[in-house]
Amino acid sequence: MGLFDILRKKRDGNITLDELMRSSYEQKYKEECKYIWKSYVPASGQSEVLQGELLRELEKLRNEARDNGNINWDGNFAYFCDFIKDTLCGYDIFPDVEKRKITLIMAHIKDCGEYAARCAEGEIPDEEVDISRLAYTENNLYDMIADEIGLLQREHPKPIPYEPSDRIYR
Repeated sequence: MGLFDILRKKRDGNITLDELMRSSYEQKYKEECKYIWKSYVPASGQSEVLQGELLRELEKLRNEARDNGNINWDGNFAYFCDFIKDTLCGYDIFPDVEKRKITLIMAHIKDCGEYAARCAEGEIPDEEVDISRLAYTENNLYDMIADEIGLLQREHPKPIPYEPSDRIYR
């Protein structure tokens, strides 16, 4: 069952994280994301365009989870989760059900990273580590957020200025 089938069945829009995680997902705004990546994401460093920075940060989160199991999780990654959520949810183009989905997904990605950081720091004994909580490595949740960024690009095709932060080193 795909995400849109779930949303159609849930008239109240209260989709759960488990339902999102179990849903298959195929990106609708893949071409917009390709355009953002090619046009606005620099080879290194932050983007000066909001659409590019959102996608760059999302891919940093995806790569850290998939490639490293969140072992390098730090304040920059936590900031990315909050920034993506707060920025996307600040746009009226997203109905409440989409904002709830964005919030659930970004909170889960952040929770996984913070759990991995606690494990790496020895706060959780090795024999008690729940491997499934270290990193979300499936593409579906990341692709859902990428589509929200793609929709933002579609609705706002002109570059939205972004001021790079000195606090971000990733």
